[in-house]
Parts: sequence; structure tokens; C-alpha cells
Amino acid sequence: MKIAFVVDGGLEMGMGHVYRTVNLARDLHGRAASCFVTKSDDIVVKLIEGAGFSVFHAASDDEIVEILKSIEPGIVIIDRLDIGEKMARDIKDGVKARLVLFENQFQPSNKYADIVVNAIMGAGFNNKKYRDEQTGTLYFFGPKYLTFKDDFYQFKKKGKKLKRVIQKMLLIFGGSDPSNLTSAALSELLSHDTDFKIGIVLGVHFEYFKELNRILEKYPQKKKNVKIYKAANNVAELMYKADLVMASPGLSVFESLCVGTPVIVVHQNLWQRDGFKGFVDTLDKKEINRIERMIKQGAYVDPQQNSIKNLEIGQGKAELIEAIIGG
Repeated sequence: MKIAFVVDGGLEMGMGHVYRTVNLARDLHGRAASCFVTKSDDIVVKLIEGAGFSVFHAASDDEIVEILKSIEPGIVIIDRLDIGEKMARDIKDGVKARLVLFENQFQPSNKYADIVVNAIMGAGFNNKKYRDEQTGTLYFFGPKYLTFKDDFYQFKKKGKKLKRVIQKMLLIFGGSDPSNLTSAALSELLSHDTDFKIGIVLGVHFEYFKELNRILEKYPQKKKNVKIYKAANNVAELMYKADLVMASPGLSVFESLCVGTPVIVVHQNLWQRDGFKGFVDTLDKKEINRIERMIKQGAYVDPQQNSIKNLEIGQGKAELIEAIIGG
């Protein structure tokens, strides 16, 4: 069986969609041959190729459809927020493949899909699985159907006891961090008397190194407590070993909760803020000065709360994969 993944990422849109599809392709290794189609830049292309998958580059959605016709996959998986109705219809009619859409927020195109997965955005943070009787589309809603790398599940099994006193922090604001929340959070943490040990995970599209280095040089005595990880492949371990994670709304929040580590959530934009409303109150960049007070008050997302446990975060992965492969 051949699967084609269609995905985009970059500085403004972030890299979460890319990481998720690469992880899913790895999960399907041995059961299907996977390739990727993207409109994104060389950084994204090299990341996917580095994971061991072939990549076709396209300039437009119409070109994506033509490439898919030439590839002739049995399954097309698209992970984008803005899948147009024409594109979905053209794939369904012209490629004759099973169509799976992840996190698509453009409702009219969903009716052409065999499966729609909205694990974060548009799900209302409620787990639900149902089939639309009119279109036949099978829907998977809620964090239960998030798909993590296997090591996140392995650390989850270990269990974790929460620390009453926060000492180890991990900052992870996505593959691009377009608002440079990393520098803002680091500056705030280093400006206080508390000597946090701070890990920073930087994605492939992060470009604010000058400001980050300027902040580190401003606090030479605390610089030794900061460790930077570029494009880390052991994020699950880093999250598990941290006492508290700071992340932007998206996959990283749920990865941290999966391994049992509390999270403070800082949004990159109003779209992220509004998307997470009703699940957790997120901080704006200008509110980062509240971090130390929030830590002392325990005002963060606690993975041991019943409301979080009841989400069954990531526990529907096998069920989802069987639906995709088995039809």
C-alpha cells in the first residue's frame, strides 16, 4: 500500500503539522510505503528527507493534485488547516484514493473525506467518534486521537511524581516560534532570584539566535544553568525530566501532559488563544512577567487533574491507525 502525505510548515505557520505527519509515517512503516508532497521551503523538505521519506515539491494546490495523480497512492493524508473544497473534490475524483484530513477547519471540504481527524482545533476538547450518515465521513474528535512518537507513551508508562518546588524548566515554543516567546520567557526567568535550570528546545525554523545570545550574555552567572537543544529528537525525555514545561498551544502541550509534566501555555497569536479557550487560559507575550507568580501559586495545567486524565490523551492512536489503514 502507498500513502502520500500532503503537509506544509514554516516560520509563520509553525512545524507541528510536519512533525505529526512524519511521526505518523514512521508508525505506518512496514505496513505502507510513504512519501510526502509539500509547498514548503527547503528546510521542511530536508527535515522530511532526513526522516527517510521521499518528497515532491509543488508550487500550488493544483500541482499537488497532479503529483498525486502520477503517484497513484491508495491513501492521501492531508494535515493542513485550510483544505479547500476544490482540492478535496479533485483528489477524491481524480486520484481515487482514500482521503484523510487532519485538523482541517474549512468545513465544506470535509464531506469529500473518508476520515476527518480534529484532535485539537475544532474539537472542543471533547472526545467523540461518529460517522456522518449523509456523506459517510468518519470523524475522530478530541485529544484521545492525537498521535505521538512511541517514546512519549513509554515515558507515560513510567509514571511521574510531581515536584512541589519547581526547579527544572523546559521551554518549547514550536518549530519556528514566530513571536520569539523563547527569548521573552528566558529573559523573565533569568531576571528573578530563583536559579531555575532551564532547557530550551529550538526548532529548525527558529531564527532569533542573536536576541537569545544577548539575553544569555546579560546574565553570565546564570548562563551555566541554561542548556539549548536544537532540533532535539529526545523531546519526550526532556519533557519527562522537567518539573514544568512552557509551550505554545498545540501538540507540545499535550505531549507534556502525556508524559505527566505540568504546562504553562503561552499563545503565539489570537487564533491560538481563541482556539484553546474553554480548555486552558493562555498567556499573551506581554503577560510573561506573571510566570514566577504562577509557578509559586501552582497556576499551571496539572496532568493529574481528573479533567485532564479524562481526556485520554493520545490513547486512541492504534484505533485511528487501524481506521486509516483498514478502511
